[in-house]
Amino acid sequence: MQKRMTITMDEAVYEGLVRVVGRRKISAFIENLARPLVVGDDLAAG
Repeated sequence: MQKRMTITMDEAVYEGLVRVVGRRKISAFIENLARPLVVGDDLAAG
């Protein structure tokens, strides 16, 4: 189940994300970075 959230960041960071990963892929990019830090190995596997 996905949840929606709003985050605040510096404009330069946002523009960098748009430039590097694309406007429609920012959410997946942030999720992929955060997942290993907050989800145990057993949940990340499946």
